Amino acid sequence: SRAGAPRARQARACGLPAAMGNAGCCSCEDDTGVRPDESRRPKPGSRPRQPNEVVITVDRSTGEGLGIDATPDVRKGDLEIKNITVGGLVERWNASQPNGKLVVKPGMRVIEVNGRHSSPKQLIAACRETEMLRITLLPAECAGD
Repeated sequence: SRAGAPRARQARACGLPAAMGNAGCCSCEDDTGVRPDESRRPKPGSRPRQPNEVVITVDRSTGEGLGIDATPDVRKGDLEIKNITVGGLVERWNASQPNGKLVVKPGMRVIEVNGRHSSPKQLIAACRETEMLRITLLPAECAGD
């Protein structure tokens, strides 16, 4: 991270380099201030489940990017999806859904990734892992205060 530079300018898309048109997303390339061993541990305690949660599973073991632009919301402790990138893992997951009924869309919020929740930094760290990702989202209409 450049000292003194605004976070928005340093942001990158979860799992994708800026060259793929993903500038302005969660701060995946920023120094999160979390030591590597801490970033792998789920936040203690369970998260209350919400009735309209959507869970998707994507395989990042090959190192491919998720293909989402997302903005961290420290107040809500989540990431708001701003854009789905064509060809990314999430877009391919969307295309695999019958009739396109259950798809990830801009406005949805990432609230948990592989057991990590309540912290954008933890969610970003989890999105960067090259493994199977279990991503829990809230539809846009359910993500309000």
